[in-house]
Amino acid sequence: MRSLTTNQDVLVISNAVKLFPVGKRSVWDRVIRKPQRFVHAVDDVSLHVAKAETLVLLGESGSGKTTLGRLVVGLETLTSGRIDLEGEEVRHLKDNGKLRGRLQMVFQDPTSSLDPFMKVEDCVAEPLRKSKLEREKISARAVESLGNVGLGEKLAGKRPSELSQGQRQRVAVARAIVSKPDVIVLDEPTSSIDVSLQAQVLNLLVRLQKTQGFTYLLITHDPNVARYMADNIAVMYLGKVAEYGRAESVLGNPRHPYTQALLASAPKPDELSLPKPLSGEPPSMVSLPKGCRFAPRCPFVMERCKESQPPLFDKDGSLVACYLYDR
Repeated sequence: MRSLTTNQDVLVISNAVKLFPVGKRSVWDRVIRKPQRFVHAVDDVSLHVAKAETLVLLGESGSGKTTLGRLVVGLETLTSGRIDLEGEEVRHLKDNGKLRGRLQMVFQDPTSSLDPFMKVEDCVAEPLRKSKLEREKISARAVESLGNVGLGEKLAGKRPSELSQGQRQRVAVARAIVSKPDVIVLDEPTSSIDVSLQAQVLNLLVRLQKTQGFTYLLITHDPNVARYMADNIAVMYLGKVAEYGRAESVLGNPRHPYTQALLASAPKPDELSLPKPLSGEPPSMVSLPKGCRFAPRCPFVMERCKESQPPLFDKDGSLVACYLYDR
């Protein structure tokens, strides 16, 4: 496993924390000093992404993946910690200044992320509106971007509602790449489209990375998507990193009990047998267990697991948050 940062790292996430308050505190709550409760969406996460590589955030719904992605592009503000893009701190979108356009996101549902009243060309050109480019050049870049994702110029004048779901997702990708960003966050980019089209979108993303050198932070719950796309994988569980390493290591020799269970629960394309579902339910993100967050569901739980959260142990180049590897 490489150290936290290298000269090639484009994106560095350092001890990122994001807490969301639960409800509003009343005057009486303040008088009696009732503590504010929080959802621990992201809790002390440190990751890095090298140029032209793909880091996959893998985990179940509610693991904090999307929140971390939104923090990276500045749609949410960190509670504590730091995120850097090529050495420059990423702040909230309205404060990003010259970082604007260098971080883009493809959202899970293209229908809700594209303005239904705008033409496709205008949707794609949106990230360039505050640039210093002339109107004609912005239009040309938008059409070029549509061509790069396999959509013809004749679609530029249509509305998103006139396109298929697969075409809308390609428009969302075109919008993300039009400003030639340093990092693109892909939030479940294939989950809202038909299975027959998922491979086409993934192949498109791979081709764009090879030809234009894009760096991806890809969010998914599907180990098969991770297997196809990832250079590195960070497995997240209830806001924390459970396992982090090269894709071939995490997928080929998973070490954390949660990673093992997650991979076992995923359908295998070449197998007819039903996958084994994950047992148990995750605890509340508000009332988290004192120790390891996976302890209530872990078949290897020990007493110390219930008392303290394990740090990340280095095991053959992978980082694993599990006391089984405290040797």
